[in-house]
Amino acid sequence: MSQVISFFKRIRLSQVVTAFLASVLLFFTQACNAASATAPKSISQPSVGPNSETYVPKGDNILNPAEGGMNNFSDRDPRATSNAKARAQFLKENAAQEKAEKSTNNPAEAIRRVGSDIGGIGKNVQQKAEDVGNKAQGTAEDFTKGTKQGLKNIQGNVQDAGDYAKDTAQRTAGASNPIDAANKAFRDAD
Repeated sequence: MSQVISFFKRIRLSQVVTAFLASVLLFFTQACNAASATAPKSISQPSVGPNSETYVPKGDNILNPAEGGMNNFSDRDPRATSNAKARAQFLKENAAQEKAEKSTNNPAEAIRRVGSDIGGIGKNVQQKAEDVGNKAQGTAEDFTKGTKQGLKNIQGNVQDAGDYAKDTAQRTAGASNPIDAANKAFRDAD
């Protein structure tokens, strides 16, 4: 630590200011210097090897037709578009079929459908009630087991406390100064 303090004592403020001004001067002379732009050297065409043909798909092999997106092509994958169209058509037909099934002009048919739906609701309620009953029974069994284990722990602690009191009483009775022995036993218990 003393070496660090002595290093800072040896440095003079004039040296720090001189180094700072020199670095600022160097920065501005290089950054603000007029650059002499030169024309790039002409580069000859690289030689083309015999196996440098590029495959350009034509006809039915074109996956993305030019549509004006990025690089004049569509930004979407054409395979995903066809799958999405098929999925949309399926969902549309499915919704129309369900609507046709649920709508009716016959009041008796509507009442029958509502009655069948209520039967399903009754089954769901009965099943949930059974699940709640099973969970309550399991919770009661767990509570009973926990209570039995807690009682066993209390019984063991009471027996240990009785043995400890008996040992302390014997040590205190056999000691030359019973009060000091009792105080020592009390401090050891903590």
